[in-house]
Amino acid sequence: MANLETWSNGAHNRALDEAITPVRMATYAAAASHDASLARRLYVWDRDVAIALLAHIAIVEVALRNAMAKQLDTVFGRFWYANDIGLDGPSRSKLAEAWSKLGQDRRTSGHLIAGLMFGFWKGLLEPGGYVGREPQRFHMSHENLWNSCLNKAFPGGRTVAAADGERFTRSWTLGVVAMVHAVRNRAAHHEPFVAGFPLPGQRQRLTAEQGMRLV
Repeated sequence: MANLETWSNGAHNRALDEAITPVRMATYAAAASHDASLARRLYVWDRDVAIALLAHIAIVEVALRNAMAKQLDTVFGRFWYANDIGLDGPSRSKLAEAWSKLGQDRRTSGHLIAGLMFGFWKGLLEPGGYVGREPQRFHMSHENLWNSCLNKAFPGGRTVAAADGERFTRSWTLGVVAMVHAVRNRAAHHEPFVAGFPLPGQRQRLTAEQGMRLV
């Protein structure tokens, strides 16, 4: 792939200008004080940051799902996903969707785990919600999942939380995972990092460097 120096080439500049809309480039132009050459370099820098983040998250995401699945397997059995372990409605929907996408010959625990997206695993760390419809509508607390097994999926969590002056809890762990999820989605959806990025549900913005530290 071309590095930053390549974009001093006139042909590459013209190609980038034709490919990227002015609206999209406006973020980089503003960051570059409307220096067109610097804006192009920032655009390529942003691409490289996204690539670097996704390279790390590719490992983190797989490690997260495997660690959580292992604990679910240990407590609820190999076919935990086929039993009522207290999942809320959104988690059950994501589970059913992943299962439905598997062919009959691929409906195994391993294939299912690989098919469940980051959002599903993050959802298991959320407080929980409702399942079913009235009059059969019940609240499911994911705190039970945390206490019974999921806390063991993060063996270094207590040490990291203590270093931040926090307690190792489900909500603290969710906060960390939610930030990694936000960084992942921003990089995957080609959204800019040059001006920082917001935390989920917050107005605070992290820099690209802070985002890298998360993963």
